Amino acid sequence: MRTKRYAALLLGLALALSLFGCGAIKDKEKDKDTDGAMTIQPAQLSEEEQALLQLLAVGMDNYRIFDFQLKEGSGVQSVILTTHELLDGDWSAISQDRISLTDAEGRIALTFRKITDGATMAVQSASGGGSNSYAPVPEEDVSNMAFATSKLSSPTPIEFDQEIPLVLQVATAKSEFTTYDVAYFGMPRELAKHEYEHVYAITATFSQKPVSEPPQGAPAPSPQPSPVG
Repeated sequence: MRTKRYAALLLGLALALSLFGCGAIKDKEKDKDTDGAMTIQPAQLSEEEQALLQLLAVGMDNYRIFDFQLKEGSGVQSVILTTHELLDGDWSAISQDRISLTDAEGRIALTFRKITDGATMAVQSASGGGSNSYAPVPEEDVSNMAFATSKLSSPTPIEFDQEIPLVLQVATAKSEFTTYDVAYFGMPRELAKHEYEHVYAITATFSQKPVSEPPQGAPAPSPQPSPVG
């Protein structure tokens, strides 16, 4: 049953991404910024995409889908998707996938419920894309832990070689905990104060460098972020 569940998730993700070149791109053209701003934001799925996911009986809670818009001729060469774990008060990259990207617009999709069970990360644009799957292996049993996930919820500016937090997930056996906005990715020591057993983040970095060169720069916190709940 677990194999079938993940097969359905992957199939739904592939079909949702494949619609990027059809109805989704037409809907997005209506909302595109006219000032040429470079942004990433939660995807607005077309009616066709939503109907397809309903047909597959795939819960949208397992999906975090984002649309990005760059300036034409910006020189983008790659996008890097990185999974981090908070260790000793700082972020440690535990998985990194670098995907070639030359288009000014496209879509990023993250498929997971619990990152410890595995996550699939995919990028799609008009000229192609790529995907990768990764599952961290915690030393202890996490089956009885509570998981809480926050995601990027509003349009966010894109700056080359700067990490943009897309999701933040807390796993803990504590009876009370707080779900923090993804902006707290830039405040790892603040997150570490709560001593949660696991804190994960997945980020996107757009770069004018090809995949053979690592991105430069550190994540910058948003001003005065606040807990979600």
